[in-house]
Amino acid sequence: MTRGRNVVRLGIMVLTASVLALLTACASGFREPGLSVLVSEQKEQAQAAWLEQRAAQFRWRQQVRLEGVLTRLLLGMPDPPRVTDEVVGCDAVDAYVGEERIKVCLGMLRFVKSDDELAVVVGHELGHLPSLADHGLLGGTQKGAEREADIRGLFYAHRAGYDIKVGTKVFERMAVELASGFGDTEAGGHPTHAERILLAEKIALLLEGRSVEQDPEVTLKRFYRLMGSFDDLP
Repeated sequence: MTRGRNVVRLGIMVLTASVLALLTACASGFREPGLSVLVSEQKEQAQAAWLEQRAAQFRWRQQVRLEGVLTRLLLGMPDPPRVTDEVVGCDAVDAYVGEERIKVCLGMLRFVKSDDELAVVVGHELGHLPSLADHGLLGGTQKGAEREADIRGLFYAHRAGYDIKVGTKVFERMAVELASGFGDTEAGGHPTHAERILLAEKIALLLEGRSVEQDPEVTLKRFYRLMGSFDDLP
């Protein structure tokens, strides 16, 4: 009986010692493997370098793509302006022209689904530039200038062999997929997406199956005569 009690006491002592050891370990903290063991600094730097390389390659591909579309548009113009292009590292679905350079955000390049859409976007920016020294925009208002840039851009894209019916899908997706009102009417002085789509359809019908004049201004003025002041758009 005494021997049994001693065994029990010994067991309790061992258990107590184990609990005390556990509590001591909890108080001091287990020495678990740190993140540096799972992800070494060397591997992290190698991964970062690989990602930077991929990012540079992606941006370079987008630059080549943009230059290809712009070059094709310029080759279709009888007297192209001196203009370069640049891929801008911003996520906005935007493009703009300044200092004889067409700048397209990476966000826009990711947003467009085809070169037809990109040609319509770049063509619009080209439409802001006079093709000759005495060729300026015909309108006196910002919205009028934007509308005329649309017409020129669609004409340039058509001349270069792009499908402007497919290209103007970009306006439809802007209206549907982006925040309400983005790039529409009053904020930037642009025509509404609805007007742009309908206008492109009319212009496409006018251009289908007929030769295009060498002078874009001749066709532009013909569009004005045929479509009036654009107020008849539904």
